[in-house]
Amino acid sequence: MHWYSRFSRKLVQQHRHPALTVLRQKCAVSYLSTVATLPSAGKVECYISKETDPWINLAFEEWLFRKSNSARYILYLWRNQTCVVIGRNQNPWKECHLKLMQDDGVPLVRRRSGGGAVYHDIGNSNYTIFMPRDEFDRRTNAQLVCRGLHQLDIPASVNERHDLVIGDKKVSGSAYKLVNARAYHHGTMLIDADLTALGRYLRPPPKNLVGKGVESVRSNVTRLREHSFTVDHLSFCEAVAGEFYRTHGVPWREPVELTVDHMKANPKVRDYYDEIRTWEWIYGQTPDFAHRLERSFRWADADILMNVHRGMITEANVSLKSERHIAVASRLSECLQGTRYSEDGIREAFGMLKEDLILGTRDLEELEELQEWLEISL
Repeated sequence: MHWYSRFSRKLVQQHRHPALTVLRQKCAVSYLSTVATLPSAGKVECYISKETDPWINLAFEEWLFRKSNSARYILYLWRNQTCVVIGRNQNPWKECHLKLMQDDGVPLVRRRSGGGAVYHDIGNSNYTIFMPRDEFDRRTNAQLVCRGLHQLDIPASVNERHDLVIGDKKVSGSAYKLVNARAYHHGTMLIDADLTALGRYLRPPPKNLVGKGVESVRSNVTRLREHSFTVDHLSFCEAVAGEFYRTHGVPWREPVELTVDHMKANPKVRDYYDEIRTWEWIYGQTPDFAHRLERSFRWADADILMNVHRGMITEANVSLKSERHIAVASRLSECLQGTRYSEDGIREAFGMLKEDLILGTRDLEELEELQEWLEISL
């Protein structure tokens, strides 16, 4: 017996939402326009990951995107252990509470598509729909997933931003990627996710950061669990897979299960996995920005401006309004340049500073205070 139960939908047919009749009629228009040009059965595939490592799952996604024939339609279903995933062109220091994530052991992941920052945990499911670029349409893909939710008696709809919502609250956000003749559209689905953690990690402390990069759009959210006692990852996957096959005129087939063994057997998957785990990818792909910090200490007023390129401090201007600290400020400006914009980078710069200058006990105590402030301010 396969892990998908073909009869699991009957478990959720407890209450009919009056709004579903209207929503299904609207989605039917999208469905009828889609089936007008159906691909052959050989061009339709479905995969589901058995792994919950976010980097493995994103590596599988990239592998499916790159390896597949441009004419194929593929559905990929997956979920991750707790993490925060940012878009390809985002600044993590503006999007996430990195210190809180570090304290709680929550990893930061950068995906290859655009869009905003999202929180993942085992109560959140993800879908990716691959297709020929000429056939890419965000609303069509969102409507497909929406029809799947209707099979679970969940009164979802698609808003003007192509997000899936229940009422005025978002349950799914999405992003996409277009390359040559291929495209994909992927999104989250908040089934039973920890919304308290979502709010904590996606609400960064205020910082004076100015620069390029895509900023997330904040939205009120809800979970499918608030609208169904029985919905879970498996029933969601079955409903969306069933609607995917139905949309493309293909009878039900068992999705191909992806495991870590597939990564071991495919060097390209391992390459994608290794690349997106590096500091150079996670932080080094951050668009250029500048960070200004100001604070009054009992011994001097500090004003520090750092310009950051690819996660590295390329220029620093340190001002300590005290004649006794002129040499320290000048040398610290030089030491910060070329270091990573990180706590480790700050420690490296102050280490060089202490080696270069002859400092008394009082100076060292003041530098410790300055260093601690800088580290917690990033």
